[in-house]
Amino acid sequence: MKGKLLVFLAIALLSTVLCAKEITFWFAGGDPTLDLPVVQRQVEEFEKETGIKVKLVVVPWAEDPHTKLQVAIMSGKAPDLVKLGSPFEHVLARFGVLESLDGLISEELKEQLLPSVLTASLYTSITPKDMTGKLISIPYFTDTRAILYRKDIFQERGVPEPIGWTWSEFVTYAKQLTFDRDGDGKIDVYGFGTAANYTYQAVMYAWQAGGELMGADDRPAFTTDEFNEGIQFYADLFNVHKVVQPGAINVDLWDVRRQLAEGTVAMYIDAGDSAKELQKILGDTLGVGLLPTNEKTGKFTSYFGSDALVIPKQSRNKSEAVKLLEWLVDKDHMTEYCIASGFLPARLDSAADPHFSDSPVVSMYLRQLEDAHAWIAHPEANFIARTLRVEIQNAISENSDIAAALKTAQELVEKQLKDKGFLK
Repeated sequence: MKGKLLVFLAIALLSTVLCAKEITFWFAGGDPTLDLPVVQRQVEEFEKETGIKVKLVVVPWAEDPHTKLQVAIMSGKAPDLVKLGSPFEHVLARFGVLESLDGLISEELKEQLLPSVLTASLYTSITPKDMTGKLISIPYFTDTRAILYRKDIFQERGVPEPIGWTWSEFVTYAKQLTFDRDGDGKIDVYGFGTAANYTYQAVMYAWQAGGELMGADDRPAFTTDEFNEGIQFYADLFNVHKVVQPGAINVDLWDVRRQLAEGTVAMYIDAGDSAKELQKILGDTLGVGLLPTNEKTGKFTSYFGSDALVIPKQSRNKSEAVKLLEWLVDKDHMTEYCIASGFLPARLDSAADPHFSDSPVVSMYLRQLEDAHAWIAHPEANFIARTLRVEIQNAISENSDIAAALKTAQELVEKQLKDKGFLK
C-alpha cells in the first residue's frame, strides 16, 4: 500500500511539472549592473509564488529589439509578454498584433497609474477602428523633462526659482539671466540653453499652446494657430529675445548640459538622468523647476517617455502573461525597480514612496509629470519628427517665417503618409 502511494505521488508530481505553464518574457534594454538583477530576482520570486515558469529573454537596445519583435511576430513566434520602448506599442497596435488589455488588467492598477502615462497607453488612431480607445500597454516606468538651472546664477541675478512661471515671465527672466559677467562688452552667460536638433525642445511649447503634432484624422497638425504659436515662441527666444546660446541650432544636448555645468548657460530643459549627472558636479547648486505656463491655456506641458509592457495577440498564455505583468508593476516591485534603475515610477502609490517624494530633484520631475505629453505614435514617427525639425531649424537659422516653415513640413509629411498608404 505504501509503495502504491509513493508511485501515485510521484506520478502526480511529474504530471504537475509537465503541465506547468512556461511563458516567454522579452525584455528590451536593461543594464546588467543596475536593473537587470532586480528583474531576474522578481521573475524568480514570481515563479516560486505562482508555479508558472518564465523564460526571460533580454534583448539589448544595441540589438534592435523592436525589429526583432516584428520578425518574431511575422514568423508566428511572438513572446507572451514584452517590455518595449513606448510609443512603439502604438505602431504594433495599428497593425492589429497586440492584445487589448481592457478586461484583463485590474481596475485597481488602472486607478493607480499616473494620468499622463495612462492616457498615453490608450490607442488613439482611427485605424484599426476596433482598437481606437483601447488600453494597449501598461507603463513599466517613465521619465520626463524639467528645467535644470544654476541656483547661484539665479541668486546673482535676483531671479526666483522657475516654478509657476508664465511664458512672459520666462522671457523676462531669461533676459535677466543673459549678461556680461566680465564687463568686457561680450555676453558670457546666456539665460536659456537649448538644442534645436531635438524636435521636442520646440514642440513642448506647441503643446503648451494647445497644439498637437497629429490630429484626430491621423494627419499632421502643424498649421494650426496653436501649433504655430508655440513654435513661434521657441523661435523668438533665438532671434527676438536673443537669450539662447550661440550654436544652439545644431548642438548636442550633452553639450548644453556641459555648458550649464560650466556656468555659461543659466538654465535648460532635460531628463532626470542628466539631473543626476549634474548633481555629481554641481551638488546643491543644481536646481530643478517646472516648464513655463502658457497664459491662455494654463498648460506647462513637457515631453515624457516610458517603457511599457504589452501582450501580443499571438501569445498562447495570455492569462499567465497578465499575472506576470501585474506582478512586475505592483507597488512594491515597481518601487524597487525604479530605485535600482533611476527612472520615475508610473504608479501614484509608488511615487509617494519617500525615496521619490523626499528628493528635491525627483519630486520636481514627478510634479512635471502632472502635465506631460508622449511622443508621436505613428509608424512614420521618425520621418515626421525629422521633417519638422529640419524646417524649424532652417527657419530659425534664416530668421524666416515660421508659419511658412510649418506649412512646408505639413505638406512634406502628408505626401509621405500618402505615399506609404497611411492617408488617401
